[in-house]
Amino acid sequence: MLFDRCRIGGIDAACPIVRSATFEGMADAQGYPTDKLAQMYERLADGGVGVMITGMMAVSTLEPRQHRQIRIDDDSCVAPLADMVRRVHGHGGKIVAQIVVMGSSIMMPEGEGRVIVSPSGVTEKLGKIEQESHALTTDEIARLTEDAGRAALRAKEAGFDGVQFHSAHGYLASKFLSPYFNRRDDEYGGSLENRARFLLECIASIRKHVGPEYPVWVKINSEDFMKEGGMTFDESLQVMEWLADAKVSAIEVSGGNMSSLPRKGPIRAIRRTKEPMYFVPYAEKAAAKLKGRTDVGVIGGFRQVGEIESCLANTDIAFVSLSRPLLRQPDLPKLWREGSTEPSTCISCSRCFGAEDVDCIFNKQEKA
Repeated sequence: MLFDRCRIGGIDAACPIVRSATFEGMADAQGYPTDKLAQMYERLADGGVGVMITGMMAVSTLEPRQHRQIRIDDDSCVAPLADMVRRVHGHGGKIVAQIVVMGSSIMMPEGEGRVIVSPSGVTEKLGKIEQESHALTTDEIARLTEDAGRAALRAKEAGFDGVQFHSAHGYLASKFLSPYFNRRDDEYGGSLENRARFLLECIASIRKHVGPEYPVWVKINSEDFMKEGGMTFDESLQVMEWLADAKVSAIEVSGGNMSSLPRKGPIRAIRRTKEPMYFVPYAEKAAAKLKGRTDVGVIGGFRQVGEIESCLANTDIAFVSLSRPLLRQPDLPKLWREGSTEPSTCISCSRCFGAEDVDCIFNKQEKA
């Protein structure tokens, strides 16, 4: 079952194991993909993953781009991205472009002193930095929704098999959903319907630009796991229903942000929390509710092939996403397909992540 061909989120895939979007920090100085990045995706394709989702790509010049972040914010980006996509397809891979309006300066060495956009100008603490932000005007919001749609069209023109809009982890769409960060008193704040307006307008803009058949995915928090003022799971579930109404092809369930409670953010140390597969209970309920309307997948804490098989066999969840394990072992799905029952060697230390050339710390040591 696990390694049968399948269709997830409108994409024909070799299996329902998805490489979740993972920031790579492998753009050149102009924000174009490097040969190193293309080689990394080729290894993932050879390694047997069903669908890979790129690291988040910047869609708008209205805000500063992250250090070494791929951009898709003007038409000059299409040709270099198309070259990368052709290489992935040449290895039999399927690749989805993740696009994002940042509203955050995570892992941006130049972040200190740079103003980012936000729903309401609420500051956010990123490590030792108190991040200032600019409260968006309605005209700026309209520009960002249009920028998201145009970026999705560029992804389609570059040959990507689909696009995923990132609305989790405290990025801008996620902040609009959160009462803590969204304190607006206009049509974009207050009620859940208003707080979801920016996300739904971005999806509408994307659909307008790419058409009704092109796969459009969304990544969303199950909840924010904040001490106070975060989006709850009941609210998230309602937003997911609205996304299904908007003809989203797939929803990837995650959770948390930089302001979440300790050990409740998006990236968790499994050995410390003793909580593998930590977003499954939320995704299971969402998948049951949205069955037949959109495919629901889940990220977070999968390390054993038996756990993935059980999750897919015993719930309505359509796909399981991996991030850190595929940094350590890009051929992990192939190993499992060939009969290995060994768990991922990833130890969830999270020392892989940084501002550039993201890779497993053990791989870096072996190459040294």
